[in-house]
Amino acid sequence: MTLALGIWLWGWLHAYVGPVDHTRLSYSTYLLDDQGDLLHVLLAKDERLRIKTTQADVDGHYLNLLLAYEDQRFWQHSGVDWLAMLRAMVQLAANGRVVSGASTLTMQAVRLMEPKPRTIFSKLDQMRKAIALEHQFSKTEILQKYLTLAPFGGNVEGVNAASLVWFNKWPQDLTPAQAALLVALPQSPESRRPDRFPNRAKQARTSVLNRVLEKGIINADYLDTANLSPIPTKQNKLAKLAPHLAWYSHNNSATTNQIGGKSNPNTSIDADLQIRLTNLATNQQLAVGLNMALLVVDNQTGAVKAYIGSQDYLDFNRHGAVNYIHAIRSPGSTLKPFVYGLAQAYGLVHFNTIIDDGETNIGGYRPKNLSKTFHGEITLAEALQRSLNVPAVKVMHRYGPDRFVGQLAAAGIPLQNAHGLPVALGGAGISLYELVQLYTALGNQGLVQTITPHKPTNTASIRLLPATTVAQLNWILGNNKGAAGRLHGRHGQQAIAYKTGTGPGGSDALALGTNGRYTFGVWVGTPDGSHVAGNTGLSAAVPIMNQVIDQLPQGNLITQPISTAPLALTSFEKRHNDLNVRYPVTGSIVHLKRNGLRMPLDIENADYPIWVSLNGQSMQQITTPNTSLTLTEKGGYKLTIVDNKYQSAVISFYVE
Repeated sequence: MTLALGIWLWGWLHAYVGPVDHTRLSYSTYLLDDQGDLLHVLLAKDERLRIKTTQADVDGHYLNLLLAYEDQRFWQHSGVDWLAMLRAMVQLAANGRVVSGASTLTMQAVRLMEPKPRTIFSKLDQMRKAIALEHQFSKTEILQKYLTLAPFGGNVEGVNAASLVWFNKWPQDLTPAQAALLVALPQSPESRRPDRFPNRAKQARTSVLNRVLEKGIINADYLDTANLSPIPTKQNKLAKLAPHLAWYSHNNSATTNQIGGKSNPNTSIDADLQIRLTNLATNQQLAVGLNMALLVVDNQTGAVKAYIGSQDYLDFNRHGAVNYIHAIRSPGSTLKPFVYGLAQAYGLVHFNTIIDDGETNIGGYRPKNLSKTFHGEITLAEALQRSLNVPAVKVMHRYGPDRFVGQLAAAGIPLQNAHGLPVALGGAGISLYELVQLYTALGNQGLVQTITPHKPTNTASIRLLPATTVAQLNWILGNNKGAAGRLHGRHGQQAIAYKTGTGPGGSDALALGTNGRYTFGVWVGTPDGSHVAGNTGLSAAVPIMNQVIDQLPQGNLITQPISTAPLALTSFEKRHNDLNVRYPVTGSIVHLKRNGLRMPLDIENADYPIWVSLNGQSMQQITTPNTSLTLTEKGGYKLTIVDNKYQSAVISFYVE
């Protein structure tokens, strides 16, 4: 009695000193697919398969069997079951051997967190720390520690991991026999391993069932049913379908420092699509030194449905463990649709504007086309379809590279090291993940949808382009070189808007596209950015993208043929900037009557008709100097004005 009192007092006095080392252990990160099935699991830092397990994770039958067999008074004692201890000592004295144990689940949790040699002093310290643990944590938290740390043979720890390894199911779905086996294994996990010692495992299971039968926890029918079930003879291989996403989630998600693990294992990944695209990537015959990545997202929700970070995660020679989805690379020409689209939305050009594709010198910058040839006068739509460099640089110069970079950043697409006109041709850094997010605007009528590999709740979307501009861009890109409304494959009539890009010297080959329902991206390139001749978006990435499209359900892409250009925007080269807007004045506050938002314009040297773009969202034609401008609401306005002689001006003011 004196010893018991001493142990209790010692434990109580040390209750808040933190006697058990909780930080020593690490826990497995695991991911679930969009149906709640296991998608991928990583080992803990010590190479253990140790998955967080809570009381809610396990079946009620298992808990009943566990408590009846291991610690019947778990909810009543304070860490040490003194009655069980006394009974064990009496039985030891009477029989000369250990007949029953007295170790509580709390004491076992201490031992699992701090393994020590089995000595009398270790047992006394375990008892002391069990009492302390009861002061620090609730019963439910202590039970969670046991459920997570209990050993089940080999490197398998915790009921979640054990249930998956031995029965290929979560512990909420265990049968009576399976639950009994998992209760029995932690007492001697190596000598009772079902794959090595099936007879011992069966005997241990029977022992558990017989004991709980004696205690009235189960009946004879339960026992008979359990005894008929076979013992598993091998471990199940756990799903490893998304290694790059698992590591990305592990490195970018908070985990607890005790019984923690992954904070949000639910993903939006379609496991079936993930498997098919993984096989597709694995079977690609890439040139020596090249690797690849694939990403597919749902346009409406932003949910990532397939995430392939490299061709083969285990291919050391190709640096397969690198996640190329998030690697910062050159976008090549994939930004061109948005250069043209933003310039058109702000009334600076029209897709049918004629531009001269010829020798150009803009402040010493002399862009060249990839073919080293020029095409003379050509519409901007044709220039985009042919992915010509000179027209893109000219349009970027007119729109402004800083303005372009700022617009993309405001839409959640940051460009790295983006300076000056070369941005139009890929002179910036961006990841495939961000490019796919940018291209959701083409399938979302101009809204850039925030994408996420985890189940989206209220993902944000930001308008980058007007819906009409996007519909015309889709028509242009859907009639791209080498595709008449569709690339190839079984969905012959499906409209696909896509654009290719090629990084410096073939270091990056890209294909981005959408069918309206899904947006997809393909990257093929060198891990270190070295040059590879002939590795272009059209030759390397498009054939793979074509195969990806054929794995997806058909979409419904919104397209619209290009309208006729206003006279003032028919030619790019003839524009001047000599208009003098006398009213309203830039920076002024304009007061209009309550019954209407009609505002006169006083413009000197204007050749009518003129075209006025309002905040880049709509355009009005004014045929005579006496015609007023129609405003839609109060607030700030930015007008881009172009007259019939291609003269232009930009003014900003506020309406009250």
